[in-house]
Amino acid sequence: MYSLPDLKQSNALVRGAFGGWQASCIVQARSGGPVNVTIESGFFGLPVRPDLTGQPIRLPNFSWPRHSYNVAAYQIEPTFNGTPGDPSTMGNVGRNTLRAPSFVQWDLSGMKNFSVTKRVNVQFRVDVFNILNHPNFGNPDGGICTAFTAATPTTAASCTTNANFGLIGGTIADTNNSQIGTGTARQEQFALKVMF
Repeated sequence: MYSLPDLKQSNALVRGAFGGWQASCIVQARSGGPVNVTIESGFFGLPVRPDLTGQPIRLPNFSWPRHSYNVAAYQIEPTFNGTPGDPSTMGNVGRNTLRAPSFVQWDLSGMKNFSVTKRVNVQFRVDVFNILNHPNFGNPDGGICTAFTAATPTTAASCTTNANFGLIGGTIADTNNSQIGTGTARQEQFALKVMF
């Protein structure tokens, strides 16, 4: 909390409007969370890791939320028999090998107390969340397939490529169903509090 000058040397109008304010801010910044690359994504997806192909993992025109990771950098293990956890068909991609976008948010508050009587004060408060209106995107899709065919003795496992791999479908606020505060677009709120 930072107390701004009272402006006691100014006239009553300037002192009443601009003097005696208090301000505070919160700045949150963190790196993106881990993203696990799997064969299929989603709640009922297949949490089995694929193989690396040797292609670049990042797209050359890398930018959030639309162009991030290269689905061609991964492939389904050719011997994958459809049984999750079978060590003989586990892919060579490590756990949580990709990163989601970073998170940055600056919240600012200002408040001023007005004396009504000796015992009664009124506080006016303004809060602005995400004052820079910086988008904070959620995690990218980490599933390389929308469907797959398990390997048989005569054919290798195959995969229908997920066109949404590496894409982000919303912000952190969308993911968390948040209406106010962390990860939302810029929001302002005003409050009036009577203290006695």
